[in-house]
Amino acid sequence: AVVSTQSGHYGRDFLNIDGNKTNFDRLVCELETFSEKFSVIGLAETNVDPSLNSLYEIPGYTSYYQSVREGKDKGTGVALYVHESLNCEINKELSQYSTNLEAIFVNITSTTKPITIGS
Repeated sequence: AVVSTQSGHYGRDFLNIDGNKTNFDRLVCELETFSEKFSVIGLAETNVDPSLNSLYEIPGYTSYYQSVREGKDKGTGVALYVHESLNCEINKELSQYSTNLEAIFVNITSTTKPITIGS
């Protein structure tokens, strides 16, 4: 659901982007069509290493990328984009990276009750 972060509500979106290089610009354009902003956007299969996250910015959001599997060019990498109105930090205990699991979680602390969300 799309809800306003300014109203105190929380909204999230999750998308298997199937590669930032080919689909990220389309995602940003689609997000611009919504009158309200998501609080958090989760992406799977970004195929992007955290060192390149500055190439894939969404205005009004802070990005958090997990490492991608070495030697794998497709079907790897997860990311979270958190609306800039929210304070958050990476949850290192829940964020995992292995040959069998890729996950990134953040703790959002600027809400009435802290929220942990992941991709």
